[in-house]
Amino acid sequence: MTSGADSALENRSDPSGTLVSGGRLLSGGILSFTVCMGIGRFFYTPLLPLMQTQVGFGSDVAGLIASVNFVGYLVGTLLAALVAKGRLRLVLFRVALLVSIATTFATGLTESAPLWLVIRGLAGIASAFAFQFAALIVIEALAPAGQGARAGWLFGGVGIGIALSGLATRTLGTILNWSQFWMGAGLLCALAAPFILSTVKDARVLSGLPHGTALRTPQPLPLWPLLINYTCEGFGYSITATFLVAIFKSRPALAGIGDWAWVVAGLAGLPSCIFWSAAAERIGYPAALALAYIMQLAGILLPAFTDSPAAALLSAIFFGGTFMAITALILAVGRKSARGQGFAVLTAGFGLGQIAGPLVAGYLGNGAAGFNTALFIAGGAILVGLLFLALAVSQARARTSAA
Repeated sequence: MTSGADSALENRSDPSGTLVSGGRLLSGGILSFTVCMGIGRFFYTPLLPLMQTQVGFGSDVAGLIASVNFVGYLVGTLLAALVAKGRLRLVLFRVALLVSIATTFATGLTESAPLWLVIRGLAGIASAFAFQFAALIVIEALAPAGQGARAGWLFGGVGIGIALSGLATRTLGTILNWSQFWMGAGLLCALAAPFILSTVKDARVLSGLPHGTALRTPQPLPLWPLLINYTCEGFGYSITATFLVAIFKSRPALAGIGDWAWVVAGLAGLPSCIFWSAAAERIGYPAALALAYIMQLAGILLPAFTDSPAAALLSAIFFGGTFMAITALILAVGRKSARGQGFAVLTAGFGLGQIAGPLVAGYLGNGAAGFNTALFIAGGAILVGLLFLALAVSQARARTSAA
């Protein structure tokens, strides 16, 4: 909802560009993240157990489908980096939004694994384009108006989509089949499209009272240890992001809590980027990153040690509350490396890691034993990543001392 002052600003003419309400633009961006990421990319996780039961396929196929989606996301991310600001970027954002919605719907139209690979690959490309372009459009409009700090709420849209998808599978799981879930999600996303298309556009937000304090530019960290760190993060996070609900539902003591855990993960993710950015401002980016990694490590490993429902929910909180924020913090300290190509280099490493993660976890097979092994491997990757983060910090301090 926008304020009266915002509405008044929207009605003023401006020869240099369209004036929009900051709140309205941000709302459109959040909703685009919900549609293209929270649902378009992550609806697969809570639906996976139902799909496996009703269609009949193993964790190896499940992991392959997830990995192909991550391949698409990596390809889309690298291609999107080549698109400059302007009309083409806006057109591609709108096309990507519609393709994301269409692929969500189309996933429910077939039981063919090869067709799923094509559809989910296209979904990955579309989600990457929509995600990056929506973020850039919103941030570029908010920052000059002194409202850049509000952009952290964009990532909350991913958490909203995750929470809604978990709530839907929990409440409608006995009414709808897997196919109806996908098609219903596509139709609901289509209802949101007109608002997104009308609000997310290149525009100007007039300056007013700043919303929050502008974030300081963090000290860059050396690229190569950060690249290994972020590749490990992609590997470890993707295993949990793909199989979290399936892991819980494979265990009798946790079968009834799987969908609720996904809801909790989404709710924890909603404010996570705002929380961890504030923490980074207070204690420093390296310290905040280290704490986030430790929390995520605990979240990944908890289900390997106990079938306690309380531990399962805590695992969801730790995981949901860190995976988006870690991305935001890593890119903040590494994106300007490699002569300004740090973002692309780090994203490529992360992408390769998250492609490999579901393949490894899927290969290990079904059941508690296989999933436990996958969780230990995921946790080991996060621990290695944490060690390379420490190395990056050490090298940065050594360079500062030498200077």
